[in-house]
Amino acid sequence: MASIRKRGDTYTITAYMGYDETGKQRKKTTTFRPPDGVTPGKAEKLAKQFAAVWEEKIRGYVALDENRTFAELAEWYYSTVAPSTLKPNVLVNYQKGIYDHIMPVIGREKLKNITPPMLDSLFAELQKSGNMESSFRLKDKSILDGVKREEFAAKAGVSRSIVFNALAGKTMRRENAEKIAAALDMKLDKAFDDVTERRGLSGASTNKLKLNLSAIFTAAVKKEIMRRNPCKLVTPPKVDTAPAAYLDEAQCHKLLDLLSQQDDFQFEVIINLFIASGIRAGELSALYWEDINLDTGMMFIRHTLVHVGGEYVRQEPKTADSTRRIILPEYIIGLLKKHKAKQAERRFKMGGRYKNPDLVFTNKSGGFYLGTNMNGKLKKVIAGTDLPQDLHLHSMRHTHASLLINSDVAARVIADRLGHSTTKTTLDTYSHVFAESEARAMQAIDMALFRQAK
Repeated sequence: MASIRKRGDTYTITAYMGYDETGKQRKKTTTFRPPDGVTPGKAEKLAKQFAAVWEEKIRGYVALDENRTFAELAEWYYSTVAPSTLKPNVLVNYQKGIYDHIMPVIGREKLKNITPPMLDSLFAELQKSGNMESSFRLKDKSILDGVKREEFAAKAGVSRSIVFNALAGKTMRRENAEKIAAALDMKLDKAFDDVTERRGLSGASTNKLKLNLSAIFTAAVKKEIMRRNPCKLVTPPKVDTAPAAYLDEAQCHKLLDLLSQQDDFQFEVIINLFIASGIRAGELSALYWEDINLDTGMMFIRHTLVHVGGEYVRQEPKTADSTRRIILPEYIIGLLKKHKAKQAERRFKMGGRYKNPDLVFTNKSGGFYLGTNMNGKLKKVIAGTDLPQDLHLHSMRHTHASLLINSDVAARVIADRLGHSTTKTTLDTYSHVFAESEARAMQAIDMALFRQAK
């Protein structure tokens, strides 16, 4: 039975709910204020009635601990729940989003005070001016004079490309800037300029944060830490993602012609494979020769390249649907065979300095060929041409999808080839392409039948 204690004009009611995992007694407290003008005896009677109803109401929520802060809840979730449900690299990215964007606003709020309207305001502000991602640029590249870049990258715990980008005047995230500064034995502000541009998050990024936040609250509800998930009643952020960019057939031919005229045959094979298969950049970077059967033309997508603990590793895709097999055109198989022969020659010349003979595509030392470096190479190839200058590797995946759609390939087949879990994902992502294809089909029928009948 709840205890009732009179404090001035009110009654403090406390219900004892057993003990938590540390042996600390759990208790819930509320306050009752009697109506004005009632006698002391009537007030006490009303307080007892209120206490009985209130205690009955909270029965079944023995473990409720809504007095803890959101920061405490997030720490519990990322230390006990997330490691068993998320891949390490996914966990790091999701946690970073929550700590960068959500924690500064509601970290100190008690769970019982977090409401849907509060979260609506939070997400609206994120879309307006919420980019918390800091960007840093090396103050003076001369501070890296005399260092061996690959050795320095290993010492700092960053990829070699991060060091090269720093010397090229490109920006980087705070964590990488801090690692480089520490390796130089310098303070961050002495080695780097903070060049962060504050801008609103996209609807897609905001919605991703909402989903990650909801996962934390859902776990708390399951463990009876919270009574309900406030994200359930939040107005979904407006997703304003632009339609996927892609090349038409004529532009594809132009790009492939440009690639055939440059001297990097491996890169020519890479872009051809992107367009022919719709593979993701991380999946391509993780390909081993054992994943491609050059006799049958079958390519198996079994891994993706991820950044975990300061290094790049091959990891199984995030979802089972991303693991798939793709039949490659005969022309692509021919390119791959020629590439494999050239790679064997280069590997023989380098001897023991060649890092990984199993990789299909590599950097100059035989290590992983990163998507960021491929994107940089693509920009150089198309520079000064009339091809869209905002092309990137993912545009090749969209191009593959658009070619299939315009060839009237079924959505289910396209979804399987791209590694989408449902056709809805395919239809939503490429709705504008399907619409254009449908319009052309209508025009073809109109020209073939009805225009002649007039």
